Amino acid sequence: MVHKSKKLTAVYALIMDLPLSILITLISLVLAGNLAAPMFIRMAILAYVITFFVNFLPAPKWGFDFAIKHSEPGTFKFGLLLNLVVAAVFVVILDLIMTAVGVLVFGGGTFQMYIVSVLGGFVPCYVPTLIIAMLWNGPADKMSRAIVGEPMPEIPTSF
Repeated sequence: MVHKSKKLTAVYALIMDLPLSILITLISLVLAGNLAAPMFIRMAILAYVITFFVNFLPAPKWGFDFAIKHSEPGTFKFGLLLNLVVAAVFVVILDLIMTAVGVLVFGGGTFQMYIVSVLGGFVPCYVPTLIIAMLWNGPADKMSRAIVGEPMPEIPTSF
């Protein structure tokens, strides 16, 4: 897997994470029964900041390493397997942090309520995150590369 520059990663994060942050915030607040505008704004900003930094973790490498063992690069299956891993990393981190803020900080809930909320929020947030990753990753990557001027790397078809 080819390494992205920090500049490209940052620009990509800014483009890729906006729809992800908005959708995850909407789902989380609907699940919590607290879809009020002030809470939405606070939590969407928090999600956007968190996802920005999560982009600097090696999740794409983990996804690539997993996908390359089970499929051919450039195929739908490869993209799906890669994004299964990347989406899981994003959702686990977002779920843990945003639920803590929503349940424990803003909601004054108990640790037991936090655990139940984390477990209950994973799947409803994971599926849309995976869909966004599959649909938006390519356009976000192309736009960020055009902005930064970093070319698309050649993906090896065999090793």
